[in-house]
Amino acid sequence: MRREHFIILLGLWFSLCAQAKQPNFLILLADDISATSLGCYGGENPGTSPNIDKLAEEGLRFTNMFVSQAVCGPARAELYTGLQPHRNGSMENHKATKLGTLSVVQYLERLGYRVGLTGKTHFNPKSVYPFEKVKGFPANCNARGVSTEDWSGVESFMTRDAEQPFCLFICSIHAHAPWDAGDTSRWELDDLKLPPHMVDTEKTRHFFREYLAEVRLFDDQVGKAQVLLEKLGLDDNTVLIVMDENGAGMPGGKWTNYDWGVRSACLIKWPGVESGALVTDALAQYCDIVPTLIDAAGGEVPSDLDGRSLLPLILGQTQEHREQAFFTYNSGREGPPFVSRAVTDGRFKLMWNFTPDKLFAVRVINGFDFGYEDTKMPDRHVRQLYQSWLEAAQTDAAAEAAVQRFRKHPEFQLYDLSKDPWELENLAENPEYAATLHQLKDSIAAWMKQQGDDGLPAPARMQKKN
Repeated sequence: MRREHFIILLGLWFSLCAQAKQPNFLILLADDISATSLGCYGGENPGTSPNIDKLAEEGLRFTNMFVSQAVCGPARAELYTGLQPHRNGSMENHKATKLGTLSVVQYLERLGYRVGLTGKTHFNPKSVYPFEKVKGFPANCNARGVSTEDWSGVESFMTRDAEQPFCLFICSIHAHAPWDAGDTSRWELDDLKLPPHMVDTEKTRHFFREYLAEVRLFDDQVGKAQVLLEKLGLDDNTVLIVMDENGAGMPGGKWTNYDWGVRSACLIKWPGVESGALVTDALAQYCDIVPTLIDAAGGEVPSDLDGRSLLPLILGQTQEHREQAFFTYNSGREGPPFVSRAVTDGRFKLMWNFTPDKLFAVRVINGFDFGYEDTKMPDRHVRQLYQSWLEAAQTDAAAEAAVQRFRKHPEFQLYDLSKDPWELENLAENPEYAATLHQLKDSIAAWMKQQGDDGLPAPARMQKKN
């Protein structure tokens, strides 16, 4: 064998060995951020997300990534288990995952990984989520003011054993309310671009700017994570995933099936995959992340998960993933009994509200509408924002319409997202779309059956069992 041929083969061998090495996984998860707040997702307020926008130019950006339930606890349970809310048991906020459920921790530990988490948890029981707790990031999402963060624990976790791959979740508390951290001087109040469904009041602008400042704090964390990976020489074998959890904790976002609540940012930078500034419109959901990590780590994805590996999509082997994405909302302790299911095929979105005669209310926003007294935090920012909407609605028809869009939901809400991305024109009563409505309604019914979902509010479910 000629020397130059040997060198070429040796190089190929080393390349294959490098490719066979299990990648590290670093996942940064925001708290209550709507994707449209980010520049790379159409955000119109400059300076909000420079690091995330840069990441979008270097990796793969998902335009149709969804969380099944736009509430913190269920969103995280889905992300960590690969199961959607009714199958993992966390179908209401603060409700525990079913005992015996496996999570990303067990799946990856079996494949030789150490699996850690720093920051916010919002899940239980510990037996399902036995993460190694990594010190350094604040966990109390309701904390006021700027909470200090220390990256030394993260660095120590990453570098503890160069021979063992790691999976680390950095779970930020930004931009969870209260919104009182970060530098708001980047934006002038009068220049802010508000989401179209919001009522333009002084309070709305004030708190939306405060919210943007916290979005920027999360963006800073994304930038620091990338710098740390480069400093440690880990960026060439670490999969970096950035997600924004569920939507902003404002009317029409978190706690709803509106797109501002369930549509999530998702950016992935995959070592060895030249995917700079690539965008995919493939439908995907949070439950797809665990199967993706298992697949990339060399494991066999369990067939009973709701999620499916995104690896073929990431590697460019396919351009499609799901035909439909599904959503659920169960008020639980968040407000009076309210139940809603929804589906999108990428263009049309149908919300099927099972309690249209009931007031829609969230205790931290309009709890006063059903007699809830917030003794813990009577001056909540989101309540002040909403109260300014009510005041404006007394003399402004558009403000009154925005309030009623939040408080009252008809049985069916159908939207053409290609023409109406903010879901302001309900097509459910339009006979031209009757076939589409019935087709999507049948899809929801089939999904509920597969999930073991009876569609009953929590008190009724308990009565049925008794």
